[in-house]
Amino acid sequence: MAKVNFPNLESFKDELWLCGRCGDCSLADKIVASDRGVDHPCAVKNVLGFEAYSAKGRVMIINDILDGKIEVDQNVVDWAYACNTCKSCQETCMATADGIRIPEMVEALRKDLVTNGFSIKKHEEIENSIINEFNPYKETNALRLKLFGDREFPSQADVVYFVGCTSSYREKEIAVTTVELLSKIGINYTVLPDERCCGSVLLRLGREKAFGNLTKHNIESIKRTGAKTVVTACAGCYRTWKVDVVDAGYKYDFRVLHITEFLDELISKGVTSFEFKDKLRVTYHDPCHLGRHSEVYEAPRRVIESVGNVELVEMTTNKRYAHCCGSGGGLKGTYGDLANEVAGNRIREAEETGAELLITACPFCYRGLRDGARSIGSDMKVLDMPTFLLDTKISKSMKRVKDEPLKLQFMEYLTNHPMIFDGLKKGAVIDYEIEDSRFHIEVTGKREVVAMPQRADNPDVELMFSPAAVNTLVTFDSEDKYAEQFGKFFKEPTDLEWIRFNLRLNIVKLLMKGYRKFAQKAGLI
Repeated sequence: MAKVNFPNLESFKDELWLCGRCGDCSLADKIVASDRGVDHPCAVKNVLGFEAYSAKGRVMIINDILDGKIEVDQNVVDWAYACNTCKSCQETCMATADGIRIPEMVEALRKDLVTNGFSIKKHEEIENSIINEFNPYKETNALRLKLFGDREFPSQADVVYFVGCTSSYREKEIAVTTVELLSKIGINYTVLPDERCCGSVLLRLGREKAFGNLTKHNIESIKRTGAKTVVTACAGCYRTWKVDVVDAGYKYDFRVLHITEFLDELISKGVTSFEFKDKLRVTYHDPCHLGRHSEVYEAPRRVIESVGNVELVEMTTNKRYAHCCGSGGGLKGTYGDLANEVAGNRIREAEETGAELLITACPFCYRGLRDGARSIGSDMKVLDMPTFLLDTKISKSMKRVKDEPLKLQFMEYLTNHPMIFDGLKKGAVIDYEIEDSRFHIEVTGKREVVAMPQRADNPDVELMFSPAAVNTLVTFDSEDKYAEQFGKFFKEPTDLEWIRFNLRLNIVKLLMKGYRKFAQKAGLI
């Protein structure tokens, strides 16, 4: 048998040995995970049960592959593609500040497998379809715009809506409702007549030879419109533009925003507002490519929370620890039944919130979660964000939230006592919540902090206070007394006075940012 070479995987060889085999990547749960919201993070291992499918198991197997102890055959190929590369294991891992990069290793292995002639027939068909028709679904590219009916798009516009293949050829409702929403708001936008696949699916499958040509074509096509902003409702397209295109060395001079970021900006500027006709309780699913891969967590939540009559409730796992829907990394197309079981678990998690509606912001998640609901016989309704918003009352009168006096008092107190944050590195961000009223503190320099009256985009820590606890804390002139009482409210809470927190970074990163000093003063460590 010809020798199998792994040039891409070899580059991770030293990192593989950083794994301490602790098992947090598959076994960490919400009870013992340091208030990080972690709960059995590997969505695939949660279904299949075998350690080989967890990050720990993958590290051990990859080591044996590189050492020649495991002969590469179709079983290894099948195993390599039974991963949704969702990055949940990396977020949970505390071996390094950023966690061991299992998703990148898996994609590197896939590239090497393809180079060495190992393949899955369906993946070959997908690649050939993208090369010949510029989409993975074997659809005729020239007929792509027919889903919009007689609607005509200008050749020049301020904004380009980059539709993406899945919305163009499969989940057409998302494409249609997105253009209707943009039109209803009054945005000067267009759609590319010759848009091609962003290439995300090729990269996830380890087949990258067509990626460059697709990217160069799309960049030039966008430039011709004169647009300064590109908006996409697809999390996969978004991650590709924001991460993969840049990493591959391609440059562009336009902004790329996910539709939730774009709407968040419009809402904050008072350009538009939304109101649902009846009281509605919803929960939100974080797409992996939008969240963990691209760090967009708060914009979708701010959009939902701005909608009148709508209450947002979180699932057990959310934001950077959210369970995957099962549709990413090529898993849905390769192992559909497995993907449905993963999605079914996520649906059960959504049901536990008591929400009437599950909102997501990705056509893959939309399809996967709906299939997951059907597979377990759930009647949980799933909608993509633009479709949800189009069913609301849309106006230009901004919904304003009056800041509560206690929130303003707490913001002022923290700003006037910067020594509370002594030791924290510049750029550290802490989110504060008092009975659903939110603000955040950012460390801007040595003994300098700034308070902002809204939730942070990517806080290091989220702190929740009872009003009574805040009323007590703001009476202390001494920062040390504040820290001491903070610790007591957390460790010895009462029904009236309590503090809770969620860590949004792993312990290694938090220590590197300087949180040890306050934690010691508060008696937390």
